[in-house]
Amino acid sequence: MMPEAEGDSEGEGSEYFPTEEEEEEEDDEVEGAEADLSGDGTDYELKPLPKGGKRQKKVPVQEIDDDFFPSSGEEAEAASVGEGGGGGRKVGRYRDDGDEDYYKQRLSPKMPRTLSLHEITDLLETDDSIEASAIVIQPPENATAPVSDEESGDEEGGTINNLPGSLLHTAAYLIQDGSDAESDSDDPSYAPKDDSPDEVPSTFTVQQPPPSRRRKMTKILCKWKKADLTVQPVAGRVTAPPNDFFTVMRTPTEILELFLDDEVIELIVKYSNLYACSKGVHLGLTSSEFKCFLGIIFLSGYVSVPRRRMFWEQRTDVHNVLVSAAMRRDRFETIFSNLHVADNANLDPVDKFSKLRPLISKLNERCMKFVPNETYFSFDEFMVPYFGRHGCKQFIRGKPIRFGYKFWCGATCLGYICWFQPYQGKNPNTKHEEYGVGASLVLQFSEALTEAHPGQYHFVFNNFFTSIALLDKLSSMGHQATGTVRKDHIDKVPLESDVALKKKERGTFDYRIDGKGNIVCRWNDNSVVTVASSGAGIHPLCLVSRYSQKLKKKIQVQQPNMIKVYNQFMGGVGRADENIDKYRASIRGKKWYSSPLLFCFELVLQNAWQLHKTYDEKPVDFLEFRRRVVCHYLETHGHPPEPGQKGRPQKRNIDSRYDGINHVIVKQGKQTRCAECHKNTTFRCEKCDVALHVKCSVEYHTE
Repeated sequence: MMPEAEGDSEGEGSEYFPTEEEEEEEDDEVEGAEADLSGDGTDYELKPLPKGGKRQKKVPVQEIDDDFFPSSGEEAEAASVGEGGGGGRKVGRYRDDGDEDYYKQRLSPKMPRTLSLHEITDLLETDDSIEASAIVIQPPENATAPVSDEESGDEEGGTINNLPGSLLHTAAYLIQDGSDAESDSDDPSYAPKDDSPDEVPSTFTVQQPPPSRRRKMTKILCKWKKADLTVQPVAGRVTAPPNDFFTVMRTPTEILELFLDDEVIELIVKYSNLYACSKGVHLGLTSSEFKCFLGIIFLSGYVSVPRRRMFWEQRTDVHNVLVSAAMRRDRFETIFSNLHVADNANLDPVDKFSKLRPLISKLNERCMKFVPNETYFSFDEFMVPYFGRHGCKQFIRGKPIRFGYKFWCGATCLGYICWFQPYQGKNPNTKHEEYGVGASLVLQFSEALTEAHPGQYHFVFNNFFTSIALLDKLSSMGHQATGTVRKDHIDKVPLESDVALKKKERGTFDYRIDGKGNIVCRWNDNSVVTVASSGAGIHPLCLVSRYSQKLKKKIQVQQPNMIKVYNQFMGGVGRADENIDKYRASIRGKKWYSSPLLFCFELVLQNAWQLHKTYDEKPVDFLEFRRRVVCHYLETHGHPPEPGQKGRPQKRNIDSRYDGINHVIVKQGKQTRCAECHKNTTFRCEKCDVALHVKCSVEYHTE
């Protein structure tokens, strides 16, 4: 049969049979494509056809150069070569979609993948060594849609911190500073090839993000053996406290002003007046007036009213003569609304507590200066109640104060807080970050204590802070430590399991010691507890009293010495929290910094009482100490209202006015206005305490 015409080839059942010359030309084209597909002499091979009848793609025998990008014309030509032949002849083909990334990953799988815009921005933030002049991104997938991400907002109002998700996941290119603008490569991130033949530079990707710069602790495997720890207790402080503090008897106010001295009060007065001036208010606050204001704050801790304005009411049930005679109500409100301890124009954007940082730093210096001469210090968290909105507000389930700000505090065993810092999440200025959040805080406290009072100390803390690495670090600094520890912080010490110890009698314990002077003990009490220490061992054992549910009586249980040390010296921060919470100021502001600011004043008052108990021969309790400070500040620094100044008339008690009992009209010394007819009279109602004519008494007391 003769072949049909070209125009008839589209008819049903028609076929095209190439001539022998056309078949030879097609074979030559196929051989050329298979021999040198990339144009640079790279050899390819065909792998066996997989099961399922799918065409298999060509893969290079050796890695090809990055400059190979099959064009759409070459793809179409190669596809026509494979499909044009007849007689069941099969020719290997490759994917015809023009996807450069596909060929890059398929033909050169060892090359790095393309990074997205989000990954490149993270890379630039973490690695300071990369200098880039621009970031080029590809158009988003919906760029041709009727409503795309490019049209979702103003062109001039967007920022790099507020980009849509589709744009952040788009492939991007990084243009580095100093790149050759006249390079033959069209890619903006093109870099000249190095002379080394081993390196094949990529023209469409950047390097993967480097690992984090955070230092990691090297785990050292320890050999644990069952032996007791024999160590001498630390010596404590080397320098003695100032002598003049013990020889001179001080009043409660004088002890408090060791912390709130003239420098601290002047700082508060200065920045309060500065803040009020920025708002257009002339505050004119003085040091004496601030002490009167502080006295009212302290008084609200043990004389609590639902509303702070009730202190100035004239009604007999809530009227407070001491407060109303010391400061006027509106003056107190003005001072409280403008109270500041820092300059708002010079705040550290990284520090979330920069509005309180100057006051916290100065109080830390004074608390550390007058710390009692002790060897054991506890470290724990302290919650300050706050129910507003702030990024640093915490929620801790099971705590007496569940919502509020968290403060890290170092204290003596009796509750004197000598160092405190607010918790604000991740802080780039944190020291000893490689030891973890809890351990780094303990190390900061130990450094501050040693700097103020050189010596060797014993620190006690709970399982949030304890780790073997922390004990080793404190030992290298000359200190000792004891604390409960979590299972994953003791480097797989071969102790009996909690389940096994729980089945044994109460008081059973197991312990191991390493070669660096650390001991870990697991003790069965009400529950199984694990304690690690570098300054206390198992012996001498002591007996403690416990109630037995089985025997229905109290029994004696043996307790290791390190457990006794932990229980004896751990509760310092908890005692300070209890003391402050007993008479916490009931006056609170709406601003986020009001609660931690008033907490600073409560803390130094509690510390002053601790010093009073330590050094005074006849100490008083905390309530009496607080009352003496309040009375001194209000009576000495109060400013009674000027004569002739009258406040708003107060409402009388309506219920007792109409009860008809004991309304006696008596003579008064001067004429005043009658409450009924408003004419002058020399009589008054003794019960209602109002001027009243005898003839007007019936009408006034009748509803």
